[in-house]
Amino acid sequence: MTKNMNKQTSDIYQMENRAFLEKKLDQLRESVIVDAGYLENEVIELCRTALLVHGKDSNQMRQIAQISKILAESLGLGVVYSKMIEQAARIYDLGNIVIGSEIYKKEDKLSFEEFNIVKNHTLIGHDILKAQGFPITNLSAIISAEHHEWWDGGGYPLGKKGTEINMASRIVAIADTVGALFRKRPGRKAWSYDEILKYIENRAGIQFDPDIIDVFLINKEVIYKILCTDLESAPSDWYH
Repeated sequence: MTKNMNKQTSDIYQMENRAFLEKKLDQLRESVIVDAGYLENEVIELCRTALLVHGKDSNQMRQIAQISKILAESLGLGVVYSKMIEQAARIYDLGNIVIGSEIYKKEDKLSFEEFNIVKNHTLIGHDILKAQGFPITNLSAIISAEHHEWWDGGGYPLGKKGTEINMASRIVAIADTVGALFRKRPGRKAWSYDEILKYIENRAGIQFDPDIIDVFLINKEVIYKILCTDLESAPSDWYH
């Protein structure tokens, strides 16, 4: 690796964010908390807070989680597991905390080197979450590692395809894409919902599991309502 590449890597990566979060997680786990369920919830909340501090949109995080839950329930995965997916979907993108925010604000297309570095956020998030050892963080770790994998094997970081990709990861991948496209990003305007529907239909069998796309389209009206709602201020019984 060249000296210039080392400088670029340090500009993109903010590994001190990972070190700080892992220190806080260790302190939390070492605290005197007898109830494992309570500790798991505290770990999840700390991870969620880290994402918010890094600039993630809280409402978008809730929307992706709720869409994921609806898809899971509609696929017949059961109430308990669907709730687990909802919780895991709030923190699956944890690896983003080590990527400099200027990269996500960049108007121009990322360079080949920048993109290859950024792709590692999936595995960084996996490692942090897996180390926590709880059912929800374990599921979130899988989603972190796989949510950019494609149904046809064209994704990253490992080129998994089809049912090699965990069902939860396949679900969240769709919710994540829809949530992102519905919002304006640097260098890109927000898409209309009709544009999004056409896109995900066209990506069925390529990027996304066709069966989940079918379920998404069945639920497209309620999903649109979720995307248009501020879940931060909506009554909790509206979306739980």
